[in-house]
Amino acid sequence: MMDMMDIMRAFSALALVLGLILAMWWGFRRFSNMTPNSPLSDDLKVVSWRPFDGRKKLAVIRWGDEEHLVLTGQAGDLHISSRKAKQDVPTESGEET
Repeated sequence: MMDMMDIMRAFSALALVLGLILAMWWGFRRFSNMTPNSPLSDDLKVVSWRPFDGRKKLAVIRWGDEEHLVLTGQAGDLHISSRKAKQDVPTESGEET
């Protein structure tokens, strides 16, 4: 017959395992959205992205001198719009010339 300590140990182990599973799920969900920008591909990069809903994301992708708005998801990707890329404005150093 199981005594109270064995039952508490079993529930503690179950809680620990469920906690680890939830922590792994949160970590994968949180960090799977990171998009690496390689310095080797200067003409193609993800400028910004926003979650659209639980499964889809809106991304602004710069390719050459154009920016493309793309909706990505599990069912497929959808190109929404394109425009000329804004020129990068150099930061002011505070010095007047």
